[in-house]
Amino acid sequence: MKKWMLVIVALFVSASAFSQTCLDDVWQCLTNKQVPKAKKFMESCMASNPDNAAVWLMQANVNVQLYIYDQERLEKDPSLSPRYPNALEDAYLAFQKALELDSKVEPKSGLLGAVEGQQLLADAFNAKGLAAAEKSKFEEALKNYGYAAKCYELGKKKENAAVVYFNTALVYVAMKDMANYEKMLTKALNANPKISADAYTELYYIYKDRKDTVKCAELLAKAEKNFTGEKAAKLYEPLMDYYAMTGNTEKLLELVDKAIASGNKALIPTCATYLSNAKSYAKAEQILKDALANDPNNFALLKQMGYRYALEYYDLMDQRKKAMDTRQWDEANRIYQGPERKAAMENAHEWCEKAYKVNPDNLENNLILREMKVLLGLPADPELNAKIQARQQN
Repeated sequence: MKKWMLVIVALFVSASAFSQTCLDDVWQCLTNKQVPKAKKFMESCMASNPDNAAVWLMQANVNVQLYIYDQERLEKDPSLSPRYPNALEDAYLAFQKALELDSKVEPKSGLLGAVEGQQLLADAFNAKGLAAAEKSKFEEALKNYGYAAKCYELGKKKENAAVVYFNTALVYVAMKDMANYEKMLTKALNANPKISADAYTELYYIYKDRKDTVKCAELLAKAEKNFTGEKAAKLYEPLMDYYAMTGNTEKLLELVDKAIASGNKALIPTCATYLSNAKSYAKAEQILKDALANDPNNFALLKQMGYRYALEYYDLMDQRKKAMDTRQWDEANRIYQGPERKAAMENAHEWCEKAYKVNPDNLENNLILREMKVLLGLPADPELNAKIQARQQN
């Protein structure tokens, strides 16, 4: 029995000694920048010691150097193809395996430890993810972004991880995977609440589509805490939409005044849209007329003025329907015969016509214009009908 034990111990010592000699050879090659040669030695080490943490740690370091070796070649001649295209991923997996076998494994002098090595891979994975996304190689982008995020999180670089999550969300929306799009936007904001006002806006409309006003309110409150001054202007649109949706006209008017006072003329059509949605027709008309006085051929302003009057017409017709549903025939007739309904139709037609002359290819404006022509009994416009049909077919 003792003899067998001695044999086993001898074999263990022999294997251990072999692995150390083998690893010394690899280390020497890496030290002398002989990376391909190090790879060959490494294959021998791995074959003889597949369950040794130190061997896996050395394997990871070799793969890191193979990646750097490839990058240096490509910098000199971008037409070349990488010799070791999987080196970065193999390095990450080898670092993981080393830690799995021995959480306290230490590297040889001058080489990377397992945790340190993973942290240093983050930027490279992120760069590969960006490059793949730009070429619409979405699965490859997702894989590399996934590794990058894990490496940044390991290094406690939350802000960097947030950027990766946000970019991952953009990949998912390009893939029309809205469930993962929402998930990644949420992770981005959790990692860095100040990453982007756009992330809040996108999530807001996702929650709105679900009619989840509680989440909408919570999200916008969080956004307002993290964006102030000029940066807060990006939140005006979802905030206006929320105030219009919940009938908070007072808050909506306050925000519109703030937006107009900022001097950002691009916000005026947006303000007018939500004022009209909230049935604040007089205020919508006022800000549009003030803007049109200085820019009479601005399509966005002209279109919104037409939209404002069209909404007033639709509102009056809704009131008439409610009166009819409750058999208030005199009230229903008053609305239908009253001057307000006709004035709303005529004004909507007038402003949509003006917008059409500036830009005849906007489908939304064209649809309202055609509808008003029909309601007013005006002659059909073949060109207008053709443009609407062409846009609807695209």
